[in-house]
Amino acid sequence: METRYFATGNYRKDGRCETAHAMKEGANWAIYKAAAEMVKYIPTNAVLVPMPSHTGRATYTLELCKRIARETAAEVRDILRGRERETLYTLKKQGRHFSPAKLGFYATEPKPEGKHIIIIDNVVATGTTAAAAVRAIGGGVVFAYAAATNSQTRKDLKRLYPTI
Repeated sequence: METRYFATGNYRKDGRCETAHAMKEGANWAIYKAAAEMVKYIPTNAVLVPMPSHTGRATYTLELCKRIARETAAEVRDILRGRERETLYTLKKQGRHFSPAKLGFYATEPKPEGKHIIIIDNVVATGTTAAAAVRAIGGGVVFAYAAATNSQTRKDLKRLYPTI
């Protein structure tokens, strides 16, 4: 299954790094800022699925989804879970290997049919987590506030959903 992921911009530019980190800490200003940029690209008939954190459940991404939904006609479905684990940041910093299997992602209910499934995250780096989430749900795309490279931009999301 092909994984497509998109972001509003580069992680290293325009203060996105600081905003993404503040979002993980639950800062409302960061969630509002990210949502304000992301709402422009959410298509009609969308279901937003928050990406689980290291706790195995969606935390700040659930708040981000709710904020985006307030400004769009999107539905929020918290249907993706994973294993509790150390953060990916910690694992990378310690030089420890991590595999998609360690994430343990699974869907708690079937994928909504006839809808644009958009898994919401704060940052996409390598795409490994994005791919595991899409596989667990059984389809969809990942849309993040920031990406580690410019290769996946909001323009690509517009091409995928031309009704935006």
